Amino acid sequence: MTRLTAILLSALIAAAPLSAANAQDRGNRGDRDRGGDRNGQEFQREPRRISEAEAQGIAQSRARGARFVGSLGLRGNSYVFRFERDGQIIDISVDSRG
Repeated sequence: MTRLTAILLSALIAAAPLSAANAQDRGNRGDRDRGGDRNGQEFQREPRRISEAEAQGIAQSRARGARFVGSLGLRGNSYVFRFERDGQIIDISVDSRG
């Protein structure tokens, strides 16, 4: 075996796992990633909405120790929560779409 043949063979062996991984990555996942189901019908994904309790937890972490006063509910696509710190009212909004 010549040196050139050995180098080419080792390069092919080294490249084989990468091309196999790429082929697996492009594998058949169905049409769901492209906006349709297996029958070719299109559907729209409903955006995930977080619960008000989850949003309140996020808002409390953003408030950094401020006292929770109340919830102003869902305003558009955001939950709005009211906090108080040192006499100042702070409104914190959290996007409901996760």
